[in-house]
Amino acid sequence: MEREYPEPDQNPLIAFVHIPKTAGSTLNSILSREYAPEELHEIMMRGMSWIAMQPRLVPKPLLSFSKIQRLKSALRHPRRVRAIHGHFDMSIMKLLPAGARCFTLLRDPVERAISHYYHYRRMTGDPVHALAMQSTLAQWVASRGLVEMDNGQTRRLAGEMNLPFGRVNSGMLDRAKSNLSAFAAVGLTERFEESLILFQRAFGWTLRPFTARNVADNRPRCAEVSGEALAAIDRCNRYDLELYRFASDLFEGAAGRIDMAGELARLRDAHGTRRAPRNEGAAAVDYAAM
Repeated sequence: MEREYPEPDQNPLIAFVHIPKTAGSTLNSILSREYAPEELHEIMMRGMSWIAMQPRLVPKPLLSFSKIQRLKSALRHPRRVRAIHGHFDMSIMKLLPAGARCFTLLRDPVERAISHYYHYRRMTGDPVHALAMQSTLAQWVASRGLVEMDNGQTRRLAGEMNLPFGRVNSGMLDRAKSNLSAFAAVGLTERFEESLILFQRAFGWTLRPFTARNVADNRPRCAEVSGEALAAIDRCNRYDLELYRFASDLFEGAAGRIDMAGELARLRDAHGTRRAPRNEGAAAVDYAAM
């Protein structure tokens, strides 16, 4: 049976909200194959791993004037620029044309926090590497002022990355849920292959093999993490835990409307037949190691 895809817009702009440590680097590599270099525009908000605990009288903008001007210039050529991507939050929407179609990947907050910590412990050239090396996982999450560790997924999807640590509230969670509900597609890191299929169907991408990027080899499994660290992650990410459950419901609803088993078989065939058999619906790449 031939697959049916929605008719693409004549002039679609898609926006990949790349939440750090959610397999976004792998997805970016897929974007770079789907679109020519001149069709992609990357925009990165300023370093958001750490924001001062005390609010400034005049908050430093997340986007510099020069980045805003470059984005506006790129968007003056809508037939050329087809997709934007990067570590930005939903406050960017005021700069995008009406009808821009967003998508993202969310990750289990516990796995994401562990991955975030060990990522910076191996990033020797990063300014916060020394802080990671001096911190336990529990300290990294709860007492270093790292906004990514304070409900970072809720912050980003509510457009509130500029708030100091500890300022996320239920209203922001509601806004993040509302924004997610309007996304063209929502994926989960733990279900990456199925997420890729949803993105492919939403945007008319070509079914191709892919290679996992930015996979860590220095992080422990969740079961090996101390109870103290797990409690800190739960405490500092209670809104993210609820948002992840909400995103999972959106994902399951979208996946349930298509022949996902058949789509997975086609995707894995594109990778070749040398893979070991796996359970239906299970990811063929171990993204828990990222």
